[in-house]
Amino acid sequence: MIDKLKFRLMHLADYLLLITKTHKILSNYDGTELQLDSPKAKVLQASTLLQESMKVERATFRTQELANLDLNRDDSWKCFYYFIISQSFNLDLTIRSHANKLLTIIRTPEMRIYKMGYQDQSACMINFFNRVDSNAELTDAIKKTAARILYNQVKSTQQAFQAKDAEKDKEESEKTNAEGNKAAKEVRAALEGLNRFLMVMKDINGNEEYDKIAALINETVQDINAKVSARATRRENAKEEEEVAEN
Repeated sequence: MIDKLKFRLMHLADYLLLITKTHKILSNYDGTELQLDSPKAKVLQASTLLQESMKVERATFRTQELANLDLNRDDSWKCFYYFIISQSFNLDLTIRSHANKLLTIIRTPEMRIYKMGYQDQSACMINFFNRVDSNAELTDAIKKTAARILYNQVKSTQQAFQAKDAEKDKEESEKTNAEGNKAAKEVRAALEGLNRFLMVMKDINGNEEYDKIAALINETVQDINAKVSARATRRENAKEEEEVAEN
């Protein structure tokens, strides 16, 4: 009933999100009527154990570094953005024309990147770079508007952010100490036990409430699986880029 999770790719924060949301879902159902008291207690116990193990797992310094780098890329983007706008008023009609070509892209709603979350912003910026760099007309527009330096600056700030984000991911993945591993195993055991309980109870009395509980938990499962898969892909891409650079 509960979808399979990519446990081997999960960090402690992913386990915590999973178990806390699962407990919240169970808390919305009548524990006595559905006989949920026992599995709910095990889920709560696993959640509490994990939270205790993570109290020392605070990366405030790295988090602030990442926030500063995000601010840098926001500022560099705004500098580039407003420069292109200014060039769209240039008295040289050729420059004005090239600026307007760029504005058709950077003025779209999906390019309001400074209002986005970290990963969405990274994805949009990378897509923008790929779009410009693969299009001769847009590449020429960057050159003709004299925006090359600012464009490269945006790229540099994005690369700096990505590098620090990957470093933070690596540090967090290495933080799982003995207590964290033990707590993560408890979370997994609690979820697997809950899954067995839901399947057995559904077979016994056919109550559709058990299906509803599983469906709600699966929404979180799907979100976590997507997140950890994307993180693994980014890490693999970064590794391949390093290997290419070394060669």
